[in-house]
Amino acid sequence: MLLYLNKATWAGEGAEALAEQVRAAREARLPIVMAHENDAVRGGCIFAHFFEVTPRDLIADGLYHDLAVGCHAGPHRQVSIALLAQALGATKQTAQSRVRRVTALARTTQPRGSSSKTEPSSGEDLA
Repeated sequence: MLLYLNKATWAGEGAEALAEQVRAAREARLPIVMAHENDAVRGGCIFAHFFEVTPRDLIADGLYHDLAVGCHAGPHRQVSIALLAQALGATKQTAQSRVRRVTALARTTQPRGSSSKTEPSSGEDLA
């Protein structure tokens, strides 16, 4: 499970539903990877905020014992996303494999609107 943490995570109408999903994931012993948004433009906040708004039972159960991956702004964003992908199980090998498959697929497909039919080069061939 990916748990994206920003200032809106435990707020609003969906907060209780999210808490139930997290409880269910923890009960099922599913891994929970947390992404802590640090970019203010994307709702980033200090991590201490989550100890104020997260349901108490989740905190007591150890939700935040594992470190969250920091998602930073600007030039650090790409590194943050790479670290998050790694935490979710991505490897260099799987990334390269996907690139090869997409490249192979791109060679066998045509852009929308194109046709394999050859069209007349001038108006002479049109009836």
